[in-house]
Amino acid sequence: MSGLPLIQEIEREQISAVIAKRGVPEFGPGDTVKVMVKVVEGGEVETSKDAKTAGRAKAAPKEQVFRLQAYEGVVIARSGSGINESFTVRKISYGEGVERVFPVYSPYIAEIEVVRRGKVRRAKLYYLRGRRGKSARIFERTDARAKRLNAAFKGFKKPKGEADDLTRIKGVSAELAARLNGIGVIKFEQIANFSDDDIANVDEALALGGRLEKDDWTGQAQKLVAEAAAAEIPAEDEKKA
Repeated sequence: MSGLPLIQEIEREQISAVIAKRGVPEFGPGDTVKVMVKVVEGGEVETSKDAKTAGRAKAAPKEQVFRLQAYEGVVIARSGSGINESFTVRKISYGEGVERVFPVYSPYIAEIEVVRRGKVRRAKLYYLRGRRGKSARIFERTDARAKRLNAAFKGFKKPKGEADDLTRIKGVSAELAARLNGIGVIKFEQIANFSDDDIANVDEALALGGRLEKDDWTGQAQKLVAEAAAAEIPAEDEKKA
């Protein structure tokens, strides 16, 4: 039996894990993108003071610290498929052309933002390597599709505090809860206050096929919020007593 279906299933799980943490916008050659790359810092060892006084050095590895580094340029190619899909970004730095290849689903990419959508006819823009100045300029797309993509739903502003256990809502799996967290939905109260536009945006962004409205996530979330509020009232009365 061929192992291809199993490989595809593993790739699908890896892609889902990345999408749960960050979205992947629709972009292609000619578009100007800003890629926020995670750069690992630290890696030194920390020596315990107690260990020093005891005469034996006990080294404890420090946790990895990440900082974000922005890389902005024009996408000149996008190739591959699935987990191996990648895109090449070209920018001019100190008068010299610099290119960098990024895997689309790399865990070291924190965010991909489309700054400007370009109007091009080719799938590969390697010809830009030999051009400078005005000859390397790409006109901006202003058609209806470009306007729709620019106005696409990008998620909610994540509220402060710890995330609620969204799997308590019937129909929300652990994977789906992670995807909701990825677009800024972490509280029952948020879902309880969804407007019709919010429901449509979330349904389209997560490709739910109408499940949000069909399973009445909003109604379920309202009940959970009410239960939490009712549980807090007796606790406050006990403190007063």
